[in-house]
Amino acid sequence: MKSAKPDERFDSLVAQVHEWVESAVALDEGHFPSELLSDLQDLIEELKSFLDDEGGNYDRKDVTELFVTPEMAEVIERFPRVRRLMENAWGAQLTDLIEEEGGFNGFESDDDDDD
Repeated sequence: MKSAKPDERFDSLVAQVHEWVESAVALDEGHFPSELLSDLQDLIEELKSFLDDEGGNYDRKDVTELFVTPEMAEVIERFPRVRRLMENAWGAQLTDLIEEEGGFNGFESDDDDDD
């Protein structure tokens, strides 16, 4: 009975991470809204709290790999504040993995923005 609750909480957090990343990717390059940065901080705190509460069922890798996507690679490349926040929260190893993921899946069309 109790085992379904952590899974539901994790699924909810997964959805929140995906929604946050989609919102961040949709932004124009340049200014990153403080509200969205604050939302990321809150989400990271929630994920860490989840790990503290459910450490037996989930580990840090389960949580951090949610951020290892080509979309997140684009976000941390365009917005240094997000990169710094992620590094402060999870360490440089995570941002390195995110960058690797971005490199594997493309972003080869860097010249597409040129007119």
